[in-house]
Amino acid sequence: MDDLNNLAEENKRLKKELHNIEAKKKEKWSKRYRFSKNLSGKFLGIKLKNAINAFFSELQEDKTVSKDTASDLLAALFIRITRIGGFVIITSLLPTLLILLQVYYLKNQNRLITGQNARMKQQTFLQEAERRSFMIGILDQIIKEVTDEAYKNNGYISKRSATRLIAISKNLKPYRYLENDVLISKSVSPERGYLLLSMLENNIKLGIVIDDNTKETLGEALNFQYTELNNATVTDLNLDNINLDYSNLQGSNFQISLIRGRGTNNQKSSFRHADLQNAVFDKCTLKRCDFSTANMANTSFAKSEIEKTLFIDTNLENADFSNCDLIKTDFTRANILNANFSKASVDTDFMKNMESQLDDENFEYLEDHYQLKVVKNKGILISK
Repeated sequence: MDDLNNLAEENKRLKKELHNIEAKKKEKWSKRYRFSKNLSGKFLGIKLKNAINAFFSELQEDKTVSKDTASDLLAALFIRITRIGGFVIITSLLPTLLILLQVYYLKNQNRLITGQNARMKQQTFLQEAERRSFMIGILDQIIKEVTDEAYKNNGYISKRSATRLIAISKNLKPYRYLENDVLISKSVSPERGYLLLSMLENNIKLGIVIDDNTKETLGEALNFQYTELNNATVTDLNLDNINLDYSNLQGSNFQISLIRGRGTNNQKSSFRHADLQNAVFDKCTLKRCDFSTANMANTSFAKSEIEKTLFIDTNLENADFSNCDLIKTDFTRANILNANFSKASVDTDFMKNMESQLDDENFEYLEDHYQLKVVKNKGILISK
């Protein structure tokens, strides 16, 4: 009897365990179903899910599908695909947007670094400019002493004073400085301009011979290359044998001045690579000068005597040579567009020489606007 009771109890226990196992399975499947349902709902969307259910229910019951049900399914499918496509596009664009933001910030950083480097460069030039500006005090003292001597001796100075001027001119080296918070593009020496202007205004004669053996003059020995002398008035002066290569002389007035090279060893007064835009050389005597590669746009030479002077590769656009004497001048590869040669006296073979010296465009301009008239073995350019 006891055995039967035991078996009955064991049977109940086993049934209870089986029931628990079945309950757990059902609960697990129920969770999976709810998860799948929620996931499919989120992925497919409620409308698409309902449209699919309606489609298959109608297909199962009626063995056919109505147009409305089919169109609802297609519309829901199109909307869902479009939304997913938009999400994919946005997701794919995110790395690109991040890269663009990174590039933007890197560019800003590079701009800041470049600006910092530019400021450091400016600081270097400013330190050099400040160091050289100390020379002004020494320069003032020398000029005062030399001009006092020149005043007492009608413009002449001793060899000792000339040597001091030559030495200081060579020490006043060119540099770049800030103009409107920007470094100027080319190195110049304002101090050399100050020295030159001081000497000219005090009538110190540049033509005095300082070496009896070489016959070198003071003007030749002084270093005025890279001089900055803008809008200065240095009229009716003697600038023989001066060297103003690479100088900035924009707008300066040299009217009625003598500017001549002495001719020995082909020595010339030199303005090579100088900036002479809007300068005035009216009524000057220019002999054996070299203006090669200078910028002389809008420069005036009206009524000047120009002899054996070089304008090789010179920019002479809008220059004025009216009523000039042009004797044995060289305009090889010069730009003479819109230049005025009206009533200029020239060599009789001037047009022939210009044809060989100028390019086609410049010679065509000259030929179209002027004709050569020969009077008593002298050529004159007449405007057409």
